Amino acid sequence: MEIGCGARVRDFDGRRYFYFWHYERDNGRSVRKEDYLGRADSEKGRSELLRRMAAYHRRAEQEFARRRARIESLFSRADTST
Repeated sequence: MEIGCGARVRDFDGRRYFYFWHYERDNGRSVRKEDYLGRADSEKGRSELLRRMAAYHRRAEQEFARRRARIESLFSRADTST
């Protein structure tokens, strides 16, 4: 499992553009994806970038909490069976 996200600025014809990169699962593999968000000088693009980063981290935290709870549940069951 690979977790991460961030911003990338690309230059095309003298203009700068925001991209949001993140990892997704695709057929059991971790794949890096990039989504175009708009021009780098746009407040709308910057706001969307921050919103997506916060949402990505929220989902990652929820997934970690779910996995930790499952592991702790297995551990407590193993501990009480001995």
